[in-house]
Amino acid sequence: MEKDLYLPQIEFFKGARVLHYFEFVEPQEYKDPEFFTVKEVHALVICDYEGEETMLFYLDDGLEVNVEFEFMIPSQAKEQAKTDFSGIDIQWKNK
Repeated sequence: MEKDLYLPQIEFFKGARVLHYFEFVEPQEYKDPEFFTVKEVHALVICDYEGEETMLFYLDDGLEVNVEFEFMIPSQAKEQAKTDFSGIDIQWKNK
């Protein structure tokens, strides 16, 4: 993975406050069940929109969103990531 993602320095992403993030050592493939496409994911970010909703973003190497999910609480977002990337020990970093 390119080490220029700078996630530790980002406080807000897409207008939402960053709560947790994780960068993969090697890019991972995510198979989108809705669109039947395969995306290369370099990092995960969980963000909060002022308590209204929690977003989970799967990012490419340029911090562009490949896939996004909406949840009520961060633990639901973590469960989604755990399911999508089973077999990988996701160690979330807190902001």
